[in-house]
Amino acid sequence: MMKLLKYDIKQNANTVLGLFAVLVILQVLLSITGNLRQWDAETIFGLSLILYFTAVIFMLVQSCKTFAYNIKAYHRRLLPLHPVWTILSSLVFSWLVALIIGAIVLIHAAIYYRVAQVQIDFVQIGTTGFGNTVLIILSIVWIYTMLVLTIFTAITIGASVSIRGKAGTWVGIISFFVIQNGMSWVEGLLFKGTNSTFANFGIIQIGMAEENGAVTRESVNLLPLGPFLLEVVVAVLMFYAITYLLKKRIEI
Repeated sequence: MMKLLKYDIKQNANTVLGLFAVLVILQVLLSITGNLRQWDAETIFGLSLILYFTAVIFMLVQSCKTFAYNIKAYHRRLLPLHPVWTILSSLVFSWLVALIIGAIVLIHAAIYYRVAQVQIDFVQIGTTGFGNTVLIILSIVWIYTMLVLTIFTAITIGASVSIRGKAGTWVGIISFFVIQNGMSWVEGLLFKGTNSTFANFGIIQIGMAEENGAVTRESVNLLPLGPFLLEVVVAVLMFYAITYLLKKRIEI
C-alpha cells in the first residue's frame, strides 16, 4: 500500500502544494487587509472559514478524482495487489491532505491568539474533559471518512455499469444520494428519540455571544453510539462492495 500511496502523492504533489500555497497566501492577504481596514473579528473569521472549507472541498474532489483514475488505470490494475489496497491508499491520501489543512488551521489559530492577540470570543466551544475532546476529534475524522467512502462507493458503482458515455456518472451520483439518504432513514428509524447517556459520546457545548453580552449554549452530540455502530456496518459493506466491483465488474 505504501508504494501506491507514494505514487498517489507524487501524482498529486503539484496540485496539492499549489493549493496549500494559494490558501496560505489568501489567508495572509485576508488577515492583512482585515486589520488594515479594521474589519471586525466576525468578518475575518467567517471569510477564513469559507477559504478553509473551499480548500477541503477542493482536496476532497482531488482525492476522489485520484481514486476514479486508479480504479481504471491500466498499470494499476495489472499490479498483483488485492483491490482493498487501492481503496486504502486513496483513503489515506484523503486523510493526509485533510491533516495538512488541519495543521494550517491550527497554526493560523495559534498566530491569531498568541502573536496577533486577536480574540474570537463570539463563538465559545466547550467540552467535558480531555477524553471527550479526543472522542470529538475521532468523530470528525469518522464523519469525514464515511463521506469519502460513500463517494468512493458511488464512483465504483458508476464505473461498473455497462453503460457508455456519461450515464455511468449519473448512476454514481444517484448512488451517492441513495446511500446517504438510506443511512439517514435507517438511523432515524432505529434511533429516533434515543436519549440515553450510554448511547452518546462526543458532546460539545457551543455558545454564541449576543449583543447584550449573554451567551446562549446548545449541546451538540457529534456521533451517538447507536448510529456509529450502524455506520461501521455500512462502512464494512461499502468496503466489500467496492472490492467486489473492482475484482468483477470494472473494465480497464
